[in-house]
Amino acid sequence: MSRLTYVFRRLFVAALLVGIAAPALAQSGRMSGQVVDEDGNPLAGVNIRAEKPDANPPVRETTTDDDGRFSLIGFASGQWTVTAALEGYNEDFGTVNVTQSSTPPVDFELVRVRHALVQALGEEAMEGLDPDEIEAELEAADAAFNAENWDAAIAGYESLVEKLPQLTNIYTQIGQAYRAAGNYDEALRAFETHLADDPNNEGIKADIARTKLAMGDFEAAGAELAAAASGLDASKEDLYNLGELEFAKGAVDTAAEWYEKAAMVDPNWEKPVFKLALVALNKGDMDTAKAHFQKVVEIAPNSEEGQQASATLAALP
Repeated sequence: MSRLTYVFRRLFVAALLVGIAAPALAQSGRMSGQVVDEDGNPLAGVNIRAEKPDANPPVRETTTDDDGRFSLIGFASGQWTVTAALEGYNEDFGTVNVTQSSTPPVDFELVRVRHALVQALGEEAMEGLDPDEIEAELEAADAAFNAENWDAAIAGYESLVEKLPQLTNIYTQIGQAYRAAGNYDEALRAFETHLADDPNNEGIKADIARTKLAMGDFEAAGAELAAAASGLDASKEDLYNLGELEFAKGAVDTAAEWYEKAAMVDPNWEKPVFKLALVALNKGDMDTAKAHFQKVVEIAPNSEEGQQASATLAALP
């Protein structure tokens, strides 16, 4: 072998070695850091995931040690997205510019995932209480309410507000349960407790009016229902009851206005249509009365109003 050939071969092998070693040398970037909790305590077992789509490989992963520290090597230069994740904690992420010389530490502080009640009321309010147990108690009280087991619902709700007075919205459920059970004084007391905390809540005002109506306090109920009806919280029943109050006072035109509003909310509800027929009959407007009676028969032929409307139509000339 000539001296020249030997030199060329040596140069060729050297070039191959350089070509093979080059990628390894190009990816010698390091990344390290520490993960702690909100109190500065190190967190072990945190999954660290670094991603860079155009790198090879594009994803690098490791976990923190007992001191909350992690370290990875072999990174390509550039921007990497790093995520720290541990069960029971909110995930955190950031970006780091990796270089082949020196990369700043990548540190994380993970915040523990808190129960919705703790987030809503604060840790001080929930101190000494198990939020999962509180949630289970609330679900049990709601189930009793939906099953119309008023005594159990009231007991459950009152136990909850005794533990957490901040849950003033529960007083509305307590008031509705007391009203359904016929205990109107306690219902009013519960609604007024909630209203004191939320004085602009039109829904509570409407509940107070409905309770006074059930108690027979028509004058007070009428004024408060009318105020509620001017907002968005009036139900079709509220509108109908206002019509009933006006009709009982002989104010048939005003009553008709409320019945019409109730019928607009639910066109398939026979009660306000039947009352509109009676208003028309009372005013001597036979054609309008017949039209309303006929509609009642079409809407609910088997209801009490439907049967009365059918009998009335048969008796009218």
